[in-house]
Amino acid sequence: MQKIFGYLSYLLLFFLTVPVLAQQKEKITLEFADSLIGAVKNGQETRRLIGNVRLRQGTTTINCDSAYLYNYKNFVEAFGHVRIVQNDSIVITGNNGTYDGQTKFAKMRENVVMNDGKKTLTTEQLDYDMRSNQAYYPNNGTIVEEDNTIVSKQGYYNTQTKVFTFEKDVVMTNPKYKLTSDKVIYDSHTKVAYFTTLTHIEGKDGTLVSTDGEYNTVSGQSVFRSRSSIDYDTYILTGDRLNYDKLNQLGVATGNVILFAKKDSVIVEGDTARYFGQAGISKVYGKALMKKLMKKDTLYITGDTLVSIEDKASNSKKIFAYFNVRIFKKDLQGKCDSLVYNQTDSTIQFYHDPVLWNDKSQLMADTMRIQLVNNAIDKMYLKTNSFVISLDTLKNYNQVKGRQMVAYFDTTSQLYRVTVNGNGENVTWVLNDQNTNIRGVNKVECSNMIINLTEGKVKRVAFLNKPDAVFIPPHEIVEPDTRLRGFKWREKEKPARKDVLVREELPLPVSKKNKKEPAKTKKTTIEKDKPAGKTTSKVS
Repeated sequence: MQKIFGYLSYLLLFFLTVPVLAQQKEKITLEFADSLIGAVKNGQETRRLIGNVRLRQGTTTINCDSAYLYNYKNFVEAFGHVRIVQNDSIVITGNNGTYDGQTKFAKMRENVVMNDGKKTLTTEQLDYDMRSNQAYYPNNGTIVEEDNTIVSKQGYYNTQTKVFTFEKDVVMTNPKYKLTSDKVIYDSHTKVAYFTTLTHIEGKDGTLVSTDGEYNTVSGQSVFRSRSSIDYDTYILTGDRLNYDKLNQLGVATGNVILFAKKDSVIVEGDTARYFGQAGISKVYGKALMKKLMKKDTLYITGDTLVSIEDKASNSKKIFAYFNVRIFKKDLQGKCDSLVYNQTDSTIQFYHDPVLWNDKSQLMADTMRIQLVNNAIDKMYLKTNSFVISLDTLKNYNQVKGRQMVAYFDTTSQLYRVTVNGNGENVTWVLNDQNTNIRGVNKVECSNMIINLTEGKVKRVAFLNKPDAVFIPPHEIVEPDTRLRGFKWREKEKPARKDVLVREELPLPVSKKNKKEPAKTKKTTIEKDKPAGKTTSKVS
């Protein structure tokens, strides 16, 4: 038993002695001083070193004007032009400081500068743990690294991994950008900044806003994992997740995407958006919805895919919608396979079985084009197999058919005139003055004609070339006689507002920049005088 206790005592003595021996090997040694004075401080023997002091512990050297060296606790207090060098690579300077040889922990105060190759930190207070390679400044620091300058109230720096952690009022500046946040982790090897708080990255071509993501300060590539936005001069792109390549001006947004064109007051929403800055192309798909904000109304366009193209050479802007397109406005509803909205000349072109409704009128053709003036319908051009149907007060179908037509709308967006050019046909229900009884039906064939309407009722028809007319009295009216060939009343297909609003309402992105008011388009007046040589037939 005594042998066992003796053996255990030996092991205990060994383990207690090894750290002491290791610490003795790590003793701070004096290499040079102009003078050395022995002193007693706090009851312990101390060496006071004056003039050109140089101390060493392993690969760490300390230079200063004067110092107190406490051998019994392996500790140094240094004063005046203090300089600590670790491994000939990390240099810390300041007015005064301390160094604990036991823990290898340095504290530097007043005019502190830490230099690590191409990185320089300046602050008034720095703590540096050499064992964990962690430096910390608790009160205002500035990092300069090549073109990057980073300022924050607090910060950490790992001299081995070269990773900075900046906290509170962080500002990173570069000739190409300015980043502001409350916390940023910056890897100086990869040049990537990581953040998990509200962060703004402002560059020459726009501002990025996010609360969770990473930003490559060299390439400008960004990945945002929270609801984020990119604010360009003309657009704001917002999504639940954003990837952006600044160098190539490529952006991808997913999840509740909003693309807002500031100047044109156009909002495009969808599941996914792709932005090609150099080509001026934006593509939104997945329940895509466009909103054109107007003074007293909004134009909604929805489809499988919406594409915006901005041609800087011609200064033109177009929005393409294709597959299952539906539109809604208080004074206009419609559907087609695809359309082109030219924002430059305020026209909308409809393709592939388009049908539009305006109040009590239905308009159809192979292709159709709307001219907007002051954000209201001014003219509508119908090309090939044109067909206009209007309901009168008794819900009779007044019809106009022809090769090409132009429909005119007044300032209240009411259809008041239709001109027919080629293969014109017309069916007009004639009512009494009180609009309570049917007097008969006029059927006319004439290549060119002009029909004037009031609240869906035909008031006057001008036949321009040898009309072939038939009047059918009420007792002779037969259903086929009241329908032109190709007649189809498609009101059941007419989209309501809820059919077009395929997405939940989302808050409009707010730009950090000043908005420009959209230019106002001058209203064009339609000439209403009767052309010379017309034959006029008044319908009472």
